[in-house]
Amino acid sequence: MFADYNYYTNDYGGNTIPESDFPNYSEKASDRIAAAAFGRLDNGVPEEHEDKVKHCCCELAESLYTYAPIADGSAIAGAGTIASETNGKYSVSYQSGKDQVSVISTRLHGGSSGLEDIYSSIIRRHLSRTGLLYRGVE
Repeated sequence: MFADYNYYTNDYGGNTIPESDFPNYSEKASDRIAAAAFGRLDNGVPEEHEDKVKHCCCELAESLYTYAPIADGSAIAGAGTIASETNGKYSVSYQSGKDQVSVISTRLHGGSSGLEDIYSSIIRRHLSRTGLLYRGVE
């Protein structure tokens, strides 16, 4: 796990994730970061990139926490049938009688993106200039 709750609240300034849930989401975020770094973090985070990796972990954990109900379907469970669906700025509206629930993905880089794109964008924004995301052989 790249960031602990103390770092999340004190250094990153986070307050979205409850302390009891933070280890789970930090671990998920750390796994995604480690996969994106192609094993370069298996033996620890290089000191010169430590804050960037920790900040990335915190922001990614918050996103995973925030979008968890959408990702697992519980935000729309029981919402009824699809009333409408669009592709640009991806939007799905569910309707059950007079109740309607809308789930709209975040728009990134001038185009619509799914959750995986949101997570990847966070990792790229924090770590793209570190060399940790380089796909080639060193």
